[in-house]
Amino acid sequence: MHVRSIMTALAATTLTLAVGTSLVSSPAHAAGGTRTLSGPTTGDSDVYLTYVGCADLLGNAAAPASRINLGPYAAPLGRRSLGLVPTGAGSAAGPYASFDSLAGLDSSVAVAATGGSSGVSWVMTVSRQSPAGTAWRGRAAVSVPSGSWTTVSSAALTYDWTLVDLASGTVVDQLGSATTAQFAADHGDGPGFAVTGFGCDGKAFNLDAVRASGSTFDFEGVSLSTSIAAGRQQVKPDEQVELTGRVTDGSGRVTGDPLVLESRAPGGQWAPVGKPVLAARDGLSRVAVPVAETTEFRWHRPESQYADEGWSDVVTVTVDEPQEPQPGDQQPQQQEGQQQEGQQQQGQQQGGQQQPSETSAP
Repeated sequence: MHVRSIMTALAATTLTLAVGTSLVSSPAHAAGGTRTLSGPTTGDSDVYLTYVGCADLLGNAAAPASRINLGPYAAPLGRRSLGLVPTGAGSAAGPYASFDSLAGLDSSVAVAATGGSSGVSWVMTVSRQSPAGTAWRGRAAVSVPSGSWTTVSSAALTYDWTLVDLASGTVVDQLGSATTAQFAADHGDGPGFAVTGFGCDGKAFNLDAVRASGSTFDFEGVSLSTSIAAGRQQVKPDEQVELTGRVTDGSGRVTGDPLVLESRAPGGQWAPVGKPVLAARDGLSRVAVPVAETTEFRWHRPESQYADEGWSDVVTVTVDEPQEPQPGDQQPQQQEGQQQEGQQQQGQQQGGQQQPSETSAP
Protein backbone atom coordinates (compact mmCIF):
# COMPACT_ATOMS: atom_id res chain seq x y z
CA MET A 1 0.00 0.00 0.00
CA HIS A 2 1.50 3.30 -1.10
CA VAL A 3 0.76 6.28 1.15
CA ARG A 4 0.28 9.70 -0.36
CA SER A 5 -0.17 12.75 1.86
CA ILE A 6 -2.07 15.85 0.73
CA MET A 7 0.18 18.21 -1.19
CA THR A 8 -0.52 21.56 -2.79
CA ALA A 9 1.51 23.35 -5.38
CA LEU A 10 0.10 26.53 -6.85
CA ALA A 11 1.94 27.86 -9.89
CA ALA A 12 0.09 30.27 -12.18
CA THR A 13 -3.34 28.64 -12.56
CA THR A 14 -2.32 24.99 -11.93
CA LEU A 15 -3.24 23.12 -8.77
CA THR A 16 -1.91 19.66 -7.93
CA LEU A 17 -3.49 17.86 -5.00
CA ALA A 18 -3.07 14.28 -3.87
CA VAL A 19 -5.76 13.02 -1.54
CA GLY A 20 -5.11 11.19 1.71
CA THR A 21 -3.71 7.71 1.12
CA SER A 22 -4.16 5.89 -2.16
CA LEU A 23 -4.59 2.28 -3.05
CA VAL A 24 -2.12 2.66 -5.90
CA SER A 25 -0.31 5.42 -7.73
CA SER A 26 2.50 5.89 -10.18
CA PRO A 27 4.40 8.76 -11.81
CA ALA A 28 3.14 7.77 -15.25
CA HIS A 29 0.50 9.76 -17.14
CA ALA A 30 -2.68 8.73 -18.88
CA ALA A 31 -2.01 7.03 -22.21
CA GLY A 32 -5.53 7.38 -23.62
CA GLY A 33 -7.80 4.70 -25.07
CA THR A 34 -9.07 1.61 -23.25
CA ARG A 35 -6.65 -0.07 -20.89
CA THR A 36 -7.24 -3.49 -19.34
CA LEU A 37 -6.21 -3.96 -15.71
CA SER A 38 -5.92 -7.16 -13.67
CA GLY A 39 -5.98 -5.38 -10.30
CA PRO A 40 -6.43 -1.96 -8.67
CA THR A 41 -3.22 -0.54 -10.16
CA THR A 42 -3.74 1.90 -13.03
CA GLY A 43 -0.11 2.89 -13.48
CA ASP A 44 -1.20 6.51 -13.85
CA SER A 45 -0.75 9.60 -11.72
CA ASP A 46 -3.73 11.40 -13.30
CA VAL A 47 -6.24 8.58 -12.72
CA TYR A 48 -5.94 6.05 -9.88
CA LEU A 49 -7.95 4.48 -7.10
CA THR A 50 -7.97 6.08 -3.67
CA TYR A 51 -10.02 6.17 -0.49
CA VAL A 52 -11.18 9.25 1.44
CA GLY A 53 -13.43 10.17 4.33
CA CYS A 54 -17.14 10.37 3.62
CA ALA A 55 -17.87 13.30 5.96
CA ASP A 56 -14.51 15.04 5.71
CA LEU A 57 -12.21 14.95 2.72
CA LEU A 58 -9.18 15.24 5.00
CA GLY A 59 -10.59 12.99 7.74
CA ASN A 60 -9.42 9.53 8.68
CA ALA A 61 -10.17 6.83 6.11
CA ALA A 62 -9.51 3.09 5.88
CA ALA A 63 -8.41 1.16 2.81
CA PRO A 64 -10.81 -1.51 1.52
CA ALA A 65 -9.85 -5.02 0.45
CA SER A 66 -9.90 -5.56 -3.30
CA ARG A 67 -10.34 -8.53 -5.64
CA ILE A 68 -11.19 -9.22 -9.27
CA ASN A 69 -14.37 -11.22 -9.82
CA LEU A 70 -17.00 -12.11 -12.41
CA GLY A 71 -19.91 -9.72 -12.55
CA PRO A 72 -21.94 -9.06 -10.55
CA TYR A 73 -24.65 -8.95 -13.18
CA ALA A 74 -23.29 -8.26 -16.68
CA ALA A 75 -20.15 -6.14 -16.35
CA PRO A 76 -20.22 -2.95 -18.46
CA LEU A 77 -16.85 -3.82 -20.03
CA GLY A 78 -15.59 -7.34 -20.53
CA ARG A 79 -16.69 -10.03 -18.09
CA ARG A 80 -15.12 -9.00 -14.78
CA SER A 81 -14.87 -6.02 -12.48
CA LEU A 82 -13.00 -4.84 -9.40
CA GLY A 83 -14.67 -5.73 -6.11
CA LEU A 84 -14.02 -3.55 -3.06
CA VAL A 85 -14.87 -4.61 0.49
CA PRO A 86 -14.77 -1.79 3.09
CA THR A 87 -13.39 -2.54 6.54
CA GLY A 88 -16.23 -0.49 8.00
CA ALA A 89 -18.51 2.49 7.39
CA GLY A 90 -17.28 6.04 6.94
CA SER A 91 -14.77 5.63 4.09
CA ALA A 92 -15.35 5.89 0.36
CA ALA A 93 -13.18 4.22 -2.31
CA GLY A 94 -13.12 5.06 -5.98
CA PRO A 95 -11.25 6.80 -8.77
CA TYR A 96 -9.22 9.97 -8.36
CA ALA A 97 -9.10 12.06 -11.56
CA SER A 98 -7.16 15.26 -12.12
CA PHE A 99 -8.41 17.85 -14.61
CA ASP A 100 -7.19 21.03 -16.24
CA SER A 101 -10.66 22.56 -16.53
CA LEU A 102 -13.52 22.27 -14.04
CA ALA A 103 -15.95 23.11 -16.82
CA GLY A 104 -14.61 20.18 -18.85
CA LEU A 105 -14.63 17.60 -16.03
CA ASP A 106 -15.56 14.26 -17.65
CA SER A 107 -14.76 11.53 -15.07
CA SER A 108 -17.24 8.70 -14.50
CA VAL A 109 -17.36 5.23 -12.97
CA ALA A 110 -19.76 2.27 -13.27
CA VAL A 111 -20.82 0.84 -9.89
CA ALA A 112 -22.76 -2.27 -8.86
CA ALA A 113 -23.70 -3.50 -5.39
CA THR A 114 -26.02 -6.43 -4.68
CA GLY A 115 -27.18 -4.63 -1.55
CA GLY A 116 -26.92 -1.10 -2.93
CA SER A 117 -24.21 1.34 -1.85
CA SER A 118 -23.89 4.94 -0.70
CA GLY A 119 -20.90 7.14 -1.38
CA VAL A 120 -19.59 10.64 -1.89
CA SER A 121 -18.02 12.73 -4.62
CA TRP A 122 -15.46 15.41 -3.78
CA VAL A 123 -14.14 18.13 -6.08
CA MET A 124 -11.28 20.52 -5.36
CA THR A 125 -10.45 23.35 -7.76
CA VAL A 126 -8.70 26.70 -7.90
CA SER A 127 -9.95 29.55 -10.08
CA ARG A 128 -8.82 33.09 -10.70
CA GLN A 129 -11.52 34.28 -8.32
CA SER A 130 -10.35 32.18 -5.35
CA PRO A 131 -8.10 34.13 -2.96
CA ALA A 132 -4.48 33.06 -2.69
CA GLY A 133 -4.03 30.03 -0.44
CA THR A 134 -7.64 28.88 -0.85
CA ALA A 135 -9.54 26.46 -3.06
CA TRP A 136 -13.15 25.67 -3.88
CA ARG A 137 -14.36 22.37 -2.46
CA GLY A 138 -17.55 20.64 -3.58
CA ARG A 139 -19.27 17.70 -1.92
CA ALA A 140 -22.13 15.57 -3.30
CA ALA A 141 -23.75 12.55 -1.69
CA VAL A 142 -24.28 9.68 -4.14
CA SER A 143 -25.90 6.25 -4.06
CA VAL A 144 -26.57 3.34 -6.39
CA PRO A 145 -29.42 0.80 -6.16
CA SER A 146 -29.09 -2.97 -6.22
CA GLY A 147 -29.92 -5.11 -9.24
CA SER A 148 -27.81 -3.55 -11.99
CA TRP A 149 -24.82 -1.42 -12.91
CA THR A 150 -25.12 2.35 -12.54
CA THR A 151 -22.81 4.86 -14.21
CA VAL A 152 -22.04 7.86 -12.00
CA SER A 153 -20.72 10.96 -13.73
CA SER A 154 -18.93 13.51 -11.56
CA ALA A 155 -20.00 16.34 -13.86
CA ALA A 156 -23.69 15.39 -13.58
CA LEU A 157 -23.80 15.71 -9.78
CA THR A 158 -24.87 18.78 -7.81
CA TYR A 159 -22.27 19.78 -5.22
CA ASP A 160 -22.43 21.89 -2.07
CA TRP A 161 -19.55 24.37 -2.46
CA THR A 162 -17.31 25.91 0.17
CA LEU A 163 -14.15 27.98 0.07
CA VAL A 164 -11.45 26.39 2.21
CA ASP A 165 -8.03 27.43 3.43
CA LEU A 166 -5.49 25.03 1.93
CA ALA A 167 -3.08 25.22 4.85
CA SER A 168 -5.57 24.44 7.62
CA GLY A 169 -8.56 23.01 5.75
CA THR A 170 -10.94 25.35 7.57
CA VAL A 171 -14.01 26.70 5.77
CA VAL A 172 -13.70 30.35 4.74
CA ASP A 173 -17.02 30.75 2.93
CA GLN A 174 -20.07 28.77 1.73
CA LEU A 175 -21.49 29.30 -1.75
CA GLY A 176 -24.55 27.06 -2.16
CA SER A 177 -25.16 24.24 -4.65
CA ALA A 178 -24.28 23.87 -8.32
CA THR A 179 -22.92 21.41 -10.87
CA THR A 180 -19.27 21.70 -11.86
CA ALA A 181 -20.13 23.45 -15.13
CA GLN A 182 -22.48 25.92 -13.40
CA PHE A 183 -19.91 26.66 -10.72
CA ALA A 184 -17.17 27.26 -13.30
CA ALA A 185 -19.47 29.65 -15.18
CA ASP A 186 -20.30 31.63 -12.01
CA HIS A 187 -16.96 31.58 -10.18
CA GLY A 188 -14.36 30.97 -12.84
CA ASP A 189 -12.77 27.89 -14.38
CA GLY A 190 -9.61 26.22 -13.19
CA PRO A 191 -7.71 22.95 -12.63
CA GLY A 192 -8.16 20.48 -9.80
CA PHE A 193 -9.25 16.93 -9.06
CA ALA A 194 -12.35 14.86 -8.38
CA VAL A 195 -12.77 11.74 -6.24
CA THR A 196 -15.98 9.72 -6.51
CA GLY A 197 -16.15 6.75 -4.16
CA PHE A 198 -18.57 4.31 -2.54
CA GLY A 199 -18.76 2.18 0.57
CA CYS A 200 -19.75 4.89 3.06
CA ASP A 201 -22.31 2.46 4.47
CA GLY A 202 -19.69 -0.29 4.82
CA LYS A 203 -21.27 -2.48 2.12
CA ALA A 204 -19.20 -4.25 -0.55
CA PHE A 205 -19.47 -3.05 -4.13
CA ASN A 206 -17.85 -3.44 -7.55
CA LEU A 207 -16.62 -0.85 -10.00
CA ASP A 208 -15.63 -0.94 -13.64
CA ALA A 209 -15.38 1.25 -16.75
CA VAL A 210 -13.53 4.10 -15.07
CA ARG A 211 -13.32 7.00 -17.53
CA ALA A 212 -11.19 10.09 -16.96
CA SER A 213 -8.44 12.15 -18.58
CA GLY A 214 -9.07 10.56 -21.97
CA SER A 215 -8.59 6.99 -20.71
CA THR A 216 -10.97 4.13 -19.98
CA PHE A 217 -10.00 1.42 -17.50
CA ASP A 218 -11.49 -2.08 -17.78
CA PHE A 219 -10.86 -4.50 -14.90
CA GLU A 220 -10.40 -8.08 -16.08
CA GLY A 221 -8.80 -11.31 -14.90
CA VAL A 222 -5.15 -12.19 -14.56
CA SER A 223 -3.25 -14.22 -17.16
CA LEU A 224 -2.31 -17.72 -15.97
CA SER A 225 -0.23 -20.53 -17.48
CA THR A 226 -0.65 -24.26 -16.83
CA SER A 227 2.09 -26.86 -17.29
CA ILE A 228 2.12 -30.68 -17.12
CA ALA A 229 4.77 -33.28 -16.32
CA ALA A 230 4.68 -37.10 -16.34
CA GLY A 231 6.73 -39.31 -13.99
CA ARG A 232 7.55 -41.44 -17.03
CA GLN A 233 6.33 -41.55 -20.59
CA GLN A 234 6.85 -45.23 -21.43
CA VAL A 235 5.23 -48.01 -19.38
CA LYS A 236 4.02 -51.59 -19.53
CA PRO A 237 0.26 -52.25 -19.83
CA ASP A 238 -1.74 -51.13 -16.74
CA GLU A 239 1.25 -49.59 -14.97
CA GLN A 240 0.57 -46.37 -13.08
CA VAL A 241 1.97 -42.99 -14.07
CA GLU A 242 2.08 -39.91 -11.83
CA LEU A 243 1.04 -36.70 -13.57
CA THR A 244 1.66 -33.29 -12.02
CA GLY A 245 0.26 -29.88 -12.91
CA ARG A 246 1.46 -26.39 -12.07
CA VAL A 247 -0.36 -23.05 -12.48
CA THR A 248 1.64 -19.80 -12.51
CA ASP A 249 0.86 -16.13 -13.05
CA GLY A 250 2.72 -13.67 -15.23
CA SER A 251 5.51 -13.26 -12.67
CA GLY A 252 6.04 -17.01 -12.38
CA ARG A 253 4.39 -17.28 -8.96
CA VAL A 254 2.64 -20.60 -8.33
CA THR A 255 -1.07 -19.93 -7.73
CA GLY A 256 -2.25 -23.43 -6.79
CA ASP A 257 -5.48 -23.35 -8.83
CA PRO A 258 -7.36 -26.69 -8.90
CA LEU A 259 -6.97 -28.70 -12.11
CA VAL A 260 -8.90 -31.42 -13.92
CA LEU A 261 -6.91 -34.14 -15.70
CA GLU A 262 -8.12 -34.99 -19.21
CA SER A 263 -7.13 -37.92 -21.43
CA ARG A 264 -7.73 -39.36 -24.86
CA ALA A 265 -6.45 -41.98 -27.25
CA PRO A 266 -4.29 -40.24 -29.85
CA GLY A 267 -6.65 -38.38 -32.17
CA GLY A 268 -9.74 -39.18 -30.06
CA GLN A 269 -12.02 -37.04 -27.89
CA TRP A 270 -10.86 -35.51 -24.62
CA ALA A 271 -12.60 -36.70 -21.44
CA PRO A 272 -12.03 -35.84 -17.76
CA VAL A 273 -10.21 -38.32 -15.55
CA GLY A 274 -11.82 -38.11 -12.12
CA LYS A 275 -12.67 -35.02 -10.09
CA PRO A 276 -10.77 -31.70 -9.80
CA VAL A 277 -7.39 -32.13 -8.15
CA LEU A 278 -6.47 -29.65 -5.44
CA ALA A 279 -2.92 -28.40 -5.21
CA ALA A 280 -0.64 -29.59 -2.43
CA ARG A 281 1.35 -27.25 -0.19
CA ASP A 282 4.00 -26.91 -2.87
CA GLY A 283 1.35 -25.65 -5.31
CA LEU A 284 1.37 -28.78 -7.49
CA SER A 285 -1.62 -30.95 -8.40
CA ARG A 286 -0.78 -34.68 -8.48
CA VAL A 287 -2.64 -37.78 -9.60
CA ALA A 288 -1.54 -41.36 -10.39
CA VAL A 289 -3.46 -43.21 -13.10
CA PRO A 290 -3.08 -46.69 -14.65
CA VAL A 291 -2.37 -46.63 -18.38
CA ALA A 292 -3.66 -49.59 -20.40
CA GLU A 293 -2.84 -48.23 -23.84
CA THR A 294 -0.92 -45.33 -25.34
CA THR A 295 -2.71 -42.22 -24.04
CA GLU A 296 -2.44 -38.43 -24.30
CA PHE A 297 -2.93 -36.36 -21.13
CA ARG A 298 -3.44 -32.67 -20.40
CA TRP A 299 -4.59 -30.50 -17.49
CA HIS A 300 -7.70 -28.33 -17.74
CA ARG A 301 -7.83 -25.22 -15.55
CA PRO A 302 -11.52 -24.34 -15.01
CA GLU A 303 -12.65 -20.74 -15.15
CA SER A 304 -12.42 -18.89 -11.84
CA GLN A 305 -13.51 -15.54 -10.51
CA TYR A 306 -10.19 -13.96 -11.41
CA ALA A 307 -8.98 -15.93 -14.47
CA ASP A 308 -10.28 -17.51 -17.67
CA GLU A 309 -10.07 -21.25 -18.24
CA GLY A 310 -7.01 -22.74 -19.87
CA TRP A 311 -5.21 -25.96 -20.77
CA SER A 312 -1.68 -27.27 -20.49
CA ASP A 313 0.35 -28.75 -23.31
CA VAL A 314 -0.19 -32.43 -24.12
CA VAL A 315 2.04 -35.23 -22.84
CA THR A 316 1.90 -38.72 -24.35
CA VAL A 317 2.45 -41.89 -22.31
CA THR A 318 3.36 -44.82 -24.55
CA VAL A 319 2.47 -48.38 -23.56
CA ASP A 320 4.85 -51.18 -24.63
CA GLU A 321 2.73 -53.67 -26.57
CA PRO A 322 3.54 -57.41 -26.01
CA GLN A 323 5.37 -58.95 -28.99
CA GLU A 324 3.57 -61.72 -30.88
CA PRO A 325 5.71 -64.81 -31.71
CA GLN A 326 6.89 -64.85 -35.32
CA PRO A 327 6.73 -68.00 -37.53
CA GLY A 328 9.75 -70.21 -36.79
CA ASP A 329 10.29 -68.58 -33.37
CA GLN A 330 10.01 -71.25 -30.62
CA GLN A 331 10.51 -71.02 -26.92
CA PRO A 332 13.31 -73.15 -25.40
CA GLN A 333 10.90 -75.37 -23.45
CA GLN A 334 8.73 -75.84 -26.51
CA GLN A 335 11.78 -76.76 -28.59
CA GLU A 336 12.97 -79.24 -25.92
CA GLY A 337 9.54 -80.87 -25.76
CA GLN A 338 9.37 -81.19 -29.49
CA GLN A 339 12.87 -82.74 -29.54
CA GLN A 340 11.90 -85.35 -26.92
CA GLU A 341 8.71 -86.14 -28.80
CA GLY A 342 10.71 -86.67 -31.96
CA GLN A 343 13.09 -89.06 -30.24
CA GLN A 344 10.18 -91.11 -28.87
CA GLN A 345 8.63 -91.38 -32.29
CA GLN A 346 11.96 -92.48 -33.77
CA GLY A 347 12.36 -95.21 -31.08
CA GLN A 348 8.89 -96.52 -31.77
CA GLN A 349 9.64 -96.78 -35.45
CA GLN A 350 12.86 -98.72 -34.80
CA GLY A 351 11.16 -101.16 -32.35
CA GLY A 352 8.49 -102.02 -34.90
CA GLN A 353 10.94 -103.17 -37.64
CA GLN A 354 11.34 -107.06 -38.29
CA GLN A 355 14.91 -108.45 -37.81
CA PRO A 356 16.20 -111.25 -40.26
CA SER A 357 16.11 -114.86 -38.69
CA GLU A 358 18.16 -118.05 -39.27
CA THR A 359 16.49 -120.85 -41.30
CA SER A 360 17.05 -124.49 -40.21
CA ALA A 361 17.37 -127.23 -42.74
CA PRO A 362 14.64 -129.79 -42.83
